[in-house]
Parts: sequence; C-alpha cells; structure tokens
Amino acid sequence: MVDFWAPRCGPCRMVVPLVEEIAKERSDVKVVKMNVNEKQELAMQFGVMSIPTLVVMKNGKIANQVTGARPKAQILAML
Repeated sequence: MVDFWAPRCGPCRMVVPLVEEIAKERSDVKVVKMNVNEKQELAMQFGVMSIPTLVVMKNGKIANQVTGARPKAQILAML
C-alpha cells in the first residue's frame, strides 16, 4: 500500500496513525509513505490529483485506489 501524503495536509495527518497501525498489524502488507512534495513525478505517474491518496498494489499493478481520509475499516477493506 502506498500512502501519498504531504506534511501540511490535515486529512493526511488523520490517516497516518491508521496506516501505521495497519503496517504493524498486517505483516503481509508492505506500507510505503510517499511525500508528494518530494516525489512529484511519482505522484503524477499514479495520477494523484488530491491527497491523501492510498494505492494498493498487487503483482505490480494498481488493485485499488482511494482519495481522502478514510476510517481504518475502509482502508482494511481495500486490502
């Protein structure tokens, strides 16, 4: 799961603890955080127009993608 975020993004700060919890609880899920301010080209490649955006990758392809703050249950359902 890739978490596209930025430090000054309020909704991103709401999602961060949830994503970190999932990373600790689910050893089968690799979580990567991408600061869009530092990785603009990568964000463009994934079509990220708004943050936070969570992208679930399976076998090298996008399996699921959502934008906006989501509760933990919805994030888990993406996986």
